[in-house]
Amino acid sequence: MPVSVPAWLRTDRVGDPARPWLWVLVGLFGVVMLVGGLTLDLHGFLEVRASWWRPFITLPATLVVLLAWWQLGPRWKRPLLTAALWSLPMMFALPMHSRDAYAYAATGWQVARGIDPYLTPLGDAGPPGLLVGVHWFKTTSVYPSLSLDLFGLVARVTGGDLYWTLVGLRLPSVLALLILAFVLPRLARRFGIDPRLALWAGLLNPIMLIQWIGGVHNDALMVALGIAAFLAVTDLGWRGWRGLIVSGVLLGLAMGVKQSAALFGLGVVAVGWAVRRHWVGEERYRGWARLALVAVVPGAITVATFLVSSLSWGLGWRNPTAGSPVEATSNAPLSWVASFLRYNHVFTFPVANSLVNAVSTLLIVAAVCFAWVKAGPRGAAIGRPWLFAIAVLVAFTVFGPALQPWYLTWVIPLYVFVRAPASWNRVWLVLVIAFALLPSLQDILPSYVSMLIVAVPLALAWRWWARRGFDPLPSSDPRADPLKTAV
Repeated sequence: MPVSVPAWLRTDRVGDPARPWLWVLVGLFGVVMLVGGLTLDLHGFLEVRASWWRPFITLPATLVVLLAWWQLGPRWKRPLLTAALWSLPMMFALPMHSRDAYAYAATGWQVARGIDPYLTPLGDAGPPGLLVGVHWFKTTSVYPSLSLDLFGLVARVTGGDLYWTLVGLRLPSVLALLILAFVLPRLARRFGIDPRLALWAGLLNPIMLIQWIGGVHNDALMVALGIAAFLAVTDLGWRGWRGLIVSGVLLGLAMGVKQSAALFGLGVVAVGWAVRRHWVGEERYRGWARLALVAVVPGAITVATFLVSSLSWGLGWRNPTAGSPVEATSNAPLSWVASFLRYNHVFTFPVANSLVNAVSTLLIVAAVCFAWVKAGPRGAAIGRPWLFAIAVLVAFTVFGPALQPWYLTWVIPLYVFVRAPASWNRVWLVLVIAFALLPSLQDILPSYVSMLIVAVPLALAWRWWARRGFDPLPSSDPRADPLKTAV
């Protein structure tokens, strides 16, 4: 039976949005509805199970925001203003769909009082410590020294007031959005991408706003600095070395926020190698020795910057008392395996966690090597740098011991640079919708049950789109790609 599409629903990939300000208001209404649904179900600051009715408010609210974002489309001329309007109600809400911010507040409380977060459990951090998620209550901090300094700065500025500390912890996320607002259009122009598309898909995207502003995740600043490193590495000043130096500094700072930023380094090297071969000359940039130099210079500067940023508190995040992502069941299949091994007493908790972490490491290394073979740089070729950059990030999220909805924000700002075919773009849209909806369901249901509930209708939608040949992103002119790479 043919499915009819409402006349008002946008189906044109490149047309200007119809009644855009109406959809801006619709999206704002969805955000207010989302914040309201979460607020109505509060029990103070305490961690309690969400009420059964909460998803009946938050799930439709998220769908409304997704619909408004889709209707505005990649030709909308005011994506930054829209992002600001949609973010404003979330700035003053309590943390949404996650309790990570309470761990940040507890760490800030410790730092502001001169207590070493690498030696003292988060649960001992005064009033904020009482609100830390159950998995991390008895653990010490897992975050690098620079993150600790940022948390401590916020706690000092707010005088330790818990609510205003939580609000203040969103300021790094606001800074992250400002960095993306500066970087994405410039990076898009350098690679022949419409800047409006880059901002619509990579910044105004509901996952970016809800997870970065609403969820209060320090991934925001890490990702923004990582994306900025891609722009920096295209700078060919000082005979090609300035961009490598600056990108290394940015990656080092990103690692100072969260260690996972190291993953961006492989993609930065691939893009840096590609632009130097194409824009400076293949004669000057050829051979494995030259490629190694392009990798080693930013790599060494990244490590040096990270170590300098760690001087205040050291490398205590490596302590055995620090929390491990595998402790909590998440959207990662390996976390389900770990939970099964632990709770069925197949192995002791430490053995089960160590085993799963070892398997995860092997799978990630194998996946990254496979990505390099298929799309990575060579001494005499550039490969497919943007595809390689994203493949590395995807390998970590898929095969890592933990996968959370906000991990998709690592990839979202970069996806449009791949110039992927329609079949890939359909998968991209399905993942955006799925990971936007999952948090509302996971407030009351296990992650694997939530994923199944979301997967069934989205699989049907993907199949319908495939039959229609639907492409959710505008076609990219291959002639506009300065690297002339094909997926």
